[in-house]
Amino acid sequence: MTDVNTDETSYSGASKNSATPDWLRYLTRGLAGMLTLAAVAQAADLPSRLGYSYYTEQFLAVVLGLSLALVFLLRRIKSGAVGRPSVPDLLLAAIGLFVSLYVAWDYPSLLNSAMMLPWHALAAGGLLFLLVLEGLRRTVGMTLVVVVLVITGYGLIGHLVPGVLQTREVAAPRLAVYLAFDPNGLFGITLSVAATVVVAFILFGQILLRSGGADFFNDIALATMGRRRGGAAKISIVASGLFGSISGVVVSNIVATGVVTIRLMINAGFRRTTAAAVEAVASTGGQIAPPVMGAVAFLMADILQKPYSEIVIAAIVPALLYYVSLYVQADLQAAKHDIRPVEGEEIPPVGRVMSRGWVFALPFTAIVAALFWFNQRAETAALWGAGLRS
Repeated sequence: MTDVNTDETSYSGASKNSATPDWLRYLTRGLAGMLTLAAVAQAADLPSRLGYSYYTEQFLAVVLGLSLALVFLLRRIKSGAVGRPSVPDLLLAAIGLFVSLYVAWDYPSLLNSAMMLPWHALAAGGLLFLLVLEGLRRTVGMTLVVVVLVITGYGLIGHLVPGVLQTREVAAPRLAVYLAFDPNGLFGITLSVAATVVVAFILFGQILLRSGGADFFNDIALATMGRRRGGAAKISIVASGLFGSISGVVVSNIVATGVVTIRLMINAGFRRTTAAAVEAVASTGGQIAPPVMGAVAFLMADILQKPYSEIVIAAIVPALLYYVSLYVQADLQAAKHDIRPVEGEEIPPVGRVMSRGWVFALPFTAIVAALFWFNQRAETAALWGAGLRS
């Protein structure tokens, strides 16, 4: 529903704008904390270990409700608005949380009676569908909403289309119930992967970064590439690749590494547009940089029914080729414009950087060991890495 690492808001809190009231900060932090704890418990298979059995869709309904509440509290109806949420925002947040919790509580009964289209199933399904659309509009924009509406509308009129694109006739009430409660609908593979694997790896990345990982990656890139021709751009490429390997989120990659590398590139003689382009493209590559990568990699593993470790192995060569090509292009640009290396006094010794930051290699070792030696699930491997670093 919403990006867990945006530049404006995050699951760890509300908008950083000074106009944000204290009660909203505490409320969103509480909701985000519950969402994270629920995802970690599910990733660790804690409920099953304690003897509780439930449908996975019940857990996903809780996650969806918490996510909807956060979206409506943090994203205003009017794009760009800040400060105190309006009455409609609060109302939508409450409805989204209440309906989702109701679905989680009564899911077994809803699942058994859904095909009979009882009024409460229709009401809950219709509300969830509309609330998700509004959440998409606020977080992503109208483009994706239009795509969803077109595909949904085709499900209603597809039986009228001749040829191979013809579908079965489906009534609107039955389609609404299907989209809401079927495992292929809202509570399907995409939400399942986001609520377990993605949250677990984001937690791992945040723990690593909050403990100084971003500074270490910038320093090691500066120490190894600073003395080369066009070193500032090469520092950006290496730092973004290292950061992307634990983040997989482009925006956070740009924010964390770009603060240092864009300034270095401009001071070295790169044009501002070139510096921004190098940082943006290098940070984008983090989505295919093992072991974390982007959310799509986890979806690939589930859709292909392959272990996540195989996806990681398959991504190694494309990721290396991606960053090698960027490195070569940066070197050619530096030669063309006669851009010198970074000033020596700004480059820390490699030995000092490694002596201070060697501990950041341990979580990666834990993840690799969990994936390849102990055959753990991806979300469990992420918890191993997070637990070792914390």
